[in-house]
Amino acid sequence: MSIQIQNVSKSFGTFKALDDVSLNIEHGELVALLSPSGMGKTTLLRIIAGLEWADQGQVRFHGEDATDTHARDRNVGFVFQHYALFRHMTIFENVAFGLRVKKNRSSEAEISRRVTELLKLVQLDWLAERYPHQLSGGQRQRIALARSLAVEPKVLLLDEPFGALDAKVRKELRRWLRRLHDEVRATTVFVTHDQEEAMEVADRIVVMNQGRIEQVGTPDEVYQNPATPFVYEFLGDVNLFHGRGYARPHEVELFRESVQSSIAATVEHVAPRGAAVRVELRAADGGATIEADLSREDLRALGVVAGDRVYVRPRKVREFEAKAA
Repeated sequence: MSIQIQNVSKSFGTFKALDDVSLNIEHGELVALLSPSGMGKTTLLRIIAGLEWADQGQVRFHGEDATDTHARDRNVGFVFQHYALFRHMTIFENVAFGLRVKKNRSSEAEISRRVTELLKLVQLDWLAERYPHQLSGGQRQRIALARSLAVEPKVLLLDEPFGALDAKVRKELRRWLRRLHDEVRATTVFVTHDQEEAMEVADRIVVMNQGRIEQVGTPDEVYQNPATPFVYEFLGDVNLFHGRGYARPHEVELFRESVQSSIAATVEHVAPRGAAVRVELRAADGGATIEADLSREDLRALGVVAGDRVYVRPRKVREFEAKAA
């Protein structure tokens, strides 16, 4: 086991950021802490890093208690959202910084070899003599990652690493991060509120809600078998039928005539989405909003437009047991 979080709680004044959180992370895993903002994921990451202290509970690295160990002694690499590069240093010097301040400092030749190796690893060795302001946002984040890897940390932690980048660069970098992890195999924990990012990059996803863990599982497990309504709704658009059963838009069928178990609805809007079309409807029985994803072929066959009355039926309904108070 690489990281063990045992019964960790943390409050800031009257706000409880973490509430009795326990989590095991295996050696070499890439784990995403996923939730909307303000649900405790960054606080948990900072406690793992030693940048915050838990009010109660224990943090263990490779079986050893690290709860009261200072951040500088945990051998953890931390990548912030906004790069945190030294503007007055070249890219080479930024990556070399951690190696030069280590207690058991290597020779200059060894430092140079290590930095060159890392810059090649992140495919930016040709930028070694430039300064951070001369790089794009995506390049700066890759350099920040190289710097965190320079001291060969036991654990790599990333706090919303791509949050400050535009959507196209984010997609490129998350695929790059996955490839880099597969090559380096450092135990990695990253914080994100982006469901698509977590699904694409992580080995396992930890879904958090109000300071607690709602579910831990592979991307397929949390999407296909959500443990709670919160997980189900957070990981994709959903429809609520009869106040208790949930269905995703691609699991909703539309008909021109009433069929068994269908409900009447009015088409409010038809929005093309690439190969699919999102049909927004208003249920006639209670005014609830329903969304259905259809292929363009199915939509043409139905011939529906805004204002039409149709009948809606979920192919699959998922129900959840109420949680005990």
